[in-house]
Amino acid sequence: MIPQDTVNQILQAADIGEVVGEFVTLKRRGANLIACCPFHNEKTPSFSVSPAKGIYKCFGCGKGGDSVRFVMDLEGLSYPDALKWLAKKYNIEIKEKEFTDSELAAQNERESLFIVSEFANNFFRDYLLNSSEGQSVGASYFIERGFSKPVMERFHLGFAPDGRDLFYKTATQAGFSQEVLEKAGLVSKKDDNTYLDRFRGRVVFPIHNVAGKTIAFGARILKTDAKAPKYINSPETEIYHKSKIVYGIYQAKNAIRQKENCFLVEGYTDVISLHQAGIENVVASSGTSLTVEQIRLIGRFTDNITVLYDGDSAGIKASLRGIDLILEEGLNVKAVVFPEGDDPDSYIRKVGGEAFTRYVEQNQKDFIRFKTEISLEDVGQDAVKKAELVESLVLSITKVPNPVKRQIFYQEVAKLLNIDEAILINEGNKKTVTNLKPVAKQDGGQVAPKRNIEMEILSQEDHPEEEALVRDLVLYGQVQISEAHVLADYIFSETEADIVQDPVLNAIYRQYYEFYSRGEAPTTRYFISHPDHRIQEKVIQWETPKHELSQHWKKYEIFIPEYQDNLGENITRINFRIALLKIKKEINQVIEELNFVDEEKEVILLEHLKEKLAERKEIAEFLGSVL
Repeated sequence: MIPQDTVNQILQAADIGEVVGEFVTLKRRGANLIACCPFHNEKTPSFSVSPAKGIYKCFGCGKGGDSVRFVMDLEGLSYPDALKWLAKKYNIEIKEKEFTDSELAAQNERESLFIVSEFANNFFRDYLLNSSEGQSVGASYFIERGFSKPVMERFHLGFAPDGRDLFYKTATQAGFSQEVLEKAGLVSKKDDNTYLDRFRGRVVFPIHNVAGKTIAFGARILKTDAKAPKYINSPETEIYHKSKIVYGIYQAKNAIRQKENCFLVEGYTDVISLHQAGIENVVASSGTSLTVEQIRLIGRFTDNITVLYDGDSAGIKASLRGIDLILEEGLNVKAVVFPEGDDPDSYIRKVGGEAFTRYVEQNQKDFIRFKTEISLEDVGQDAVKKAELVESLVLSITKVPNPVKRQIFYQEVAKLLNIDEAILINEGNKKTVTNLKPVAKQDGGQVAPKRNIEMEILSQEDHPEEEALVRDLVLYGQVQISEAHVLADYIFSETEADIVQDPVLNAIYRQYYEFYSRGEAPTTRYFISHPDHRIQEKVIQWETPKHELSQHWKKYEIFIPEYQDNLGENITRINFRIALLKIKKEINQVIEELNFVDEEKEVILLEHLKEKLAERKEIAEFLGSVL
């Protein structure tokens, strides 16, 4: 662990202009430096570096951060590794903190798993290239699939020998303990206390994390054996959680950034075949149901996902729920179906990279249109099935966080199904309300809520008043608003942490309060260099307005008052923001109660809810907020 004093020393030494200048050509524009963004393709520079603030911001793709974040994103490094990279550049010695016995044990176990996984990776690769069995069986299979040596090397493809325990013997001779091999999922202990290799007689596909470290393996059998599964995978370990990783993310992340899109396929060979043809912005879910963690991992590199489906309608319909999760996370999703009998692997080998790209461009559809069309095939003239389809589509649309996108999707479905748009919107509103209604247990016991309501009645709206309040706290918290008080005094005396519901804003609020309670004040630099990229990006967004006043205004003695100059006068607005947040909190509490009351009490609560919504509207109108 790098001591905080050393981290601070690195952050102070790392000049943002020097660090970024190693990777892109910077030109001066006023107080800032500009360049074409290294994270996406552009012809007109929109990438700005502020040496005074120690940050960069691209107004094209939205990327922003400090020196550490730049190295992390561009080089694909973890936060500690990026700090070490900068320490080396500025000749800063890192003396890592001593671990406690428990910390050391946990660290050593994780590190041991990484080391033994890399050893296994090298073993399987070496066996593929330098053994007669690896060449005749494994390499022959890969060559038959059309994989070249460079692409086989890029994905570290290998072969596991068909013997009982050849890997186990090799690993133990190299000094690895039986316990570590078992915890890594590479061997299994039998009843007779002997050990058996997990992967035997199979081609091996190593799975890497974002930083490129080997964390697990998938393996395909080549012999015809009805009793043996076609694929086997590593079990869950301390370093491998299959729900949190997608295959190929390490090899694809830079291309995903550049293309501003990620192709999502099902299998290992789909990914490798597309890379072979020059299409590198592709990852695989590896046959598992898509998870929120996997979607968020992809979302670190792009807001756009294109799902490439095999020409198998049954498989498509089974995976539609996973696509709803993509919508729910606020990403844009499109879908492409290949001709029947083809998957991305077979199709690209058949037609080549250029024709494959053309097919995707010509056949991709936004998910709502895709889901509508694919489902209509089963509906026909059946009115009941059509009603069920409408219900399913509306449910998908209600998961979209962006209200503008929801409106567009309602319009699109209305046209496709020849149905009144107002009916769809009304159905969507009903579903929102239904989610707030109580559901009785089947055993006749206590009424339980259908789902836990953590947000307010419009649960997916933005949090403009929360953001304005927390922004003022971070940027102007130490500005004097009276003889005895700064702005932070006023905000903390009038609010509590749970009034800020957005998780990122709440984290900023709480961390500021931790400093405040010790009689200290965090600088904006503290948040700009924060290891949590969500906090970092939020504060950088506040610190980097897209348009700045020209210096010529001052030249001609035209002075435009800035926000902080009138902060005392703005207390009224801040006070109304706090009042609005308190009303929103009360609304949430009423909604929570509605989950557990009888009809008589429900009428009273609904009337109270109506009053609070009216108050909220009145204050929001004063503040100029849109609800």
